Amino acid sequence: MTKPSRNSLRIQFLRILRPWHRRLGLASALFILVLTLTGVAINHSDDFGLDKTGVTQAWLLDYYGIAAPKHVAKFGVSPSALYITDNLLWQNQQMMLEAADTLISAARTSNMIIAIDPQQLYLFDKQGQLQETQNRSTGLPSDLLGLAVVDDRVWLNTKSGVYQADEQLIDWQHATLPVGFHSWVSASRETDGAIINLARSANLSWQRVMLDLHSGRLFGHLTIWLWDLFALALLMVSLSGFWIWLKQKPPR
Repeated sequence: MTKPSRNSLRIQFLRILRPWHRRLGLASALFILVLTLTGVAINHSDDFGLDKTGVTQAWLLDYYGIAAPKHVAKFGVSPSALYITDNLLWQNQQMMLEAADTLISAARTSNMIIAIDPQQLYLFDKQGQLQETQNRSTGLPSDLLGLAVVDDRVWLNTKSGVYQADEQLIDWQHATLPVGFHSWVSASRETDGAIINLARSANLSWQRVMLDLHSGRLFGHLTIWLWDLFALALLMVSLSGFWIWLKQKPPR
């Protein structure tokens, strides 16, 4: 029996290697495409606004486990209504504030917007730009329960009683509610589904999704291993391609 020569063995190995080289190349193509597109998106996330654009697709928010806000309230009448979703304050579907605690109430005066959480009061101009934050260190009463605007003057209901602010909202004094006082600012029973979706999307940006997809963490630990296999396949394509080229290179 004739022993196969080294040249014939090399030819047989090349015949076996070529189809595997093509298969690995096709398998790696999707991986390279995803890495390229997500890499470009991440590098230019500021230009594309991905860091400031929230995900609005319900299925993706559900996948990330981002639930709807527990506390949703509407103050006023559309289109100038103010909305509270947990610790977020909204106006015209634009987020005005992310507070440290769940917001209680919001109201308007003739020249400003006011919102409160249990320990702080937030002052905005008419356009919704935050101008000032008051708390106990600035003389604000603690343990706030409610808010009211009577004759363009701001009143606060607290666990220690009722307080009224001066015209500049600097000094707070114990006071008796005025005659004809109806009620503290309360939320409307009507809610807006669009605001609820926006509140959910505020917790997930497209930049985060691109980072998770680029690293393989979007679909959990199994995808990380799959990404590792794709990377190994890409390495094998590179090595096998170099070996095929080296063996088929015409002699000088």
